Amino acid sequence: MARKAVRAEEKKAAATGSPAEGAGKEAPKKAAKAPAKKAEIKTSVCVQYLGKEIYEKDMIALVKKAWTAKKNRISDIRSIELYIKPEDHAVYYVVNGDFTGSLEL
Repeated sequence: MARKAVRAEEKKAAATGSPAEGAGKEAPKKAAKAPAKKAEIKTSVCVQYLGKEIYEKDMIALVKKAWTAKKNRISDIRSIELYIKPEDHAVYYVVNGDFTGSLEL
């Protein structure tokens, strides 16, 4: 019989969410804090060479224009890699790891 009484007490404690032993003591609940949002760092890259300058955002815009000229959608771009060669007055690019090309600066 003692075994049934212990099980009944355990079930009752589980239903109320408090432990069977020390039933009079309840730990205060802490409010969950929302994680703080991290501020994004704004960056700007400019390449200057022999009196000319071009910004990264302008090079990316040119790559996107070349991408869409080949009947592709902007939403299909997952990555863009830029390789700038000032001595060639060109930027070489790789889109999504397989679409390559170059643009004159």
